[in-house]
This record gives sequence, structure tokens and C-alpha cells, in this order.
Amino acid sequence: MPLCRHYIAANDCRIVSIASPQTKDHTNIMAKLCLTLIIFFQIISVVKFAYSANEASIPPSKKILVAQIKEWVAREKSIDEEDIKVAALDRRFIVPDCPHKFDISFPFSSDTQQVRVNCAKIGWKAFIRVSIEGKKMYYVYKDDFPKGHRLSRQDIELLDQTRVGHNSGLIKDITAIKDLILKRSVSTGQLVRRQHLSQVVEVFVLKQDKLAGELLTDDDYESSMHPIAGASAAQKFPKRLLKNALIARSLPAGYVLQEKDLKQRHRVLVAQETLTRGRLLSPLNARVEDYYGDLLPDAMLSTNGIEYLEVIRTIQAGSPLRVSDVQVASLIIKGDTVNFSVARGSLLITVSMEALESGKLGEQVVLLNPESGEKVRAVVSGIRSATGL
Repeated sequence: MPLCRHYIAANDCRIVSIASPQTKDHTNIMAKLCLTLIIFFQIISVVKFAYSANEASIPPSKKILVAQIKEWVAREKSIDEEDIKVAALDRRFIVPDCPHKFDISFPFSSDTQQVRVNCAKIGWKAFIRVSIEGKKMYYVYKDDFPKGHRLSRQDIELLDQTRVGHNSGLIKDITAIKDLILKRSVSTGQLVRRQHLSQVVEVFVLKQDKLAGELLTDDDYESSMHPIAGASAAQKFPKRLLKNALIARSLPAGYVLQEKDLKQRHRVLVAQETLTRGRLLSPLNARVEDYYGDLLPDAMLSTNGIEYLEVIRTIQAGSPLRVSDVQVASLIIKGDTVNFSVARGSLLITVSMEALESGKLGEQVVLLNPESGEKVRAVVSGIRSATGL
């Protein structure tokens, strides 16, 4: 600043008529520079004073809200509080006193640029914009990790942005690594990029050789997370299909199971003997058993009511019965001797009559009394049995 002093001294000397040398051109330039610096520092002082006054004027309730938002966002995003800016300093935005801590959340999972603030006690809520302005915006690996490693929050750490060169595909949000695995090996300090990561699918790998027809147990396989692009559609099936399943073909240890390799166990109605067309079903010729294989959509699963059904085609012994294989049987055939029952108060009278027509359960048929020649209408109630109307 000697030139500034020279300039001031020269001007003062001329004012009091003291001889002094004329200022050079470079002295005039430096004088202008000095004045510019003085004005700049004065402006900075005014701004700092105004900012300090503004900070001091923030109501306590608003300061509490801002502090709580920073604390919550820092915890959710695993960053430092000083890197978070909260747009809540507008004087027109009034924050009431909340008896308890504010309830803070992101209104949408895909939007982390604003938070929803709620004080349920007084029924007040607001949406407030936030931004992360710190330098720590990218992540690096904390250690060497192999291909197939499933990443967690503990595997990566934030990196100062000033060290970043090529920014393509960089992970900026730690939640973006959820349920992802590495498609390649990575080294310590390497930037975490989306190109390294893949979504995963659970597959099941045999731990030992299995022969066709053997039962699969929990000790025979282990689950493994594979890149979704590296797993075939047949390898993507729910774990519940493995329970009590049989191996459909002989397979070696290390093999990744496919759905077609399994015969799932089902409880279905199975023919105990060869059933010819028109044969009535009964617990003696049809029983619920374990069946391994693909379950047909109309497979019969229970014996309830089978005594009223008859098969409409030949069914081989050991075959599962289907709804399309049976129909409601005619329990009374024309010419059958039918037990006709009539209730009179507490008295039940049963007589033998001849069926003049066939009928299924619940249908009406005409019966003939062979002794009196009388005809009556009755309702089919069972095999060769009917009741009065």
C-alpha cells in the first residue's frame, strides 16, 4: 500500500501549496485500484452485518425446525449436517411452536429435494425444499471386493467432489445400492458406478449330487444371489416350490436348479384301480394321496361327495382324477328297486317300489308300488333311495 500513501500525501501537499512531484500515470492507476478495494471491503462488511442481523432475527421455532430437518436428512442420507441447506428463511414462512419433535419424511421415494414436516399435536404441516451442497457427493469402495459381492452401506464411503474426474454413472445416493451386487471385481478407493452393479435374483444351488426320484431336503441346496441378467427364466422361481419336491432327473453338485427339475408334491384324488366308464366313485376306488408332478387346474383334491359321481371315461389306476373325468351319477336307474321313505310325524315308513324313470341326486322321479299299482312322485336322496314330496 505504499503507492496509496504516496497518492494521498501528494494530494494533501498540493492542497496546502507544498511543492511535490506530479503523480505518474501508474500512480493514478494504483490510486483507482485502492479506491476499488476500499469499496469492496465496505460492501462485504455490510453484507456480513445484514446476514448476521437476518440470522439473529430467525424465530426459535424456525431454528428448531431447521436443526431437526438437517439432523434427519443427514441420518437418512449418511452425510454431514453442514452439507445440507434448508430453504426455510423466508420471513413469510411462519413456523409454530410444536410441543413435540416434528415428524419429518420424504413425500416421495424418488424425490429427496423436499421434505414433509408435520406437527400432529397442533395439526400443522408443510413441504420444505432441501439441498445437499457439500463437496462430498460421490462414493468410493472402502475395500477390495470380488465379483458377486452384495454391497452394503458399510462397504462404501463418501468422496470429496474435487477429486472426481469422469462423472458418468457415479452413485450419489447411498440408497441406490440396495439389493445390488457387483458385476465385476473392484478395488479400494475406486469410484462406485452404476456400471459396476446389477440387480439380483435368488437362485438355488445343489450342494451334492441328486438322483432322479430322490426327495429334495433343505440340506441338499443353498441359496445364492446372482445378477438378474445372468439367471435364466427357468431358474427364477419361488423357494416354496422346493418344499417336499422330488428330483425329476439326476443332477450334479453345483447345479443351479430350474423349475422343470422339480416334481412338486400335491395332495390329489387318485384312482386306486382302473375305473371304467359309468363306474361310481367311492372311498374304496378313489383316495387322496401324494402326487408329484404338474398339478392340473381341475384336479380333484377331496373325497367329499364322490359317492354321487361316476367316471365318464376309463381312468387308469394311479392316475389323478379330474373334474372333467366325472359327472353327477344317476343314483336311480329305470327299473331299479327303490327304498321309498315317507315321514309321518315321528314315524318313518319305508317301502320298496319300482323306478319308472332314472334320476340324479335331488331330481324328482316316478315310482310304482308293485302291490297296489299306485304311482307316486319322489325326490332322489341317495343310491336307489328316495323320499316323499
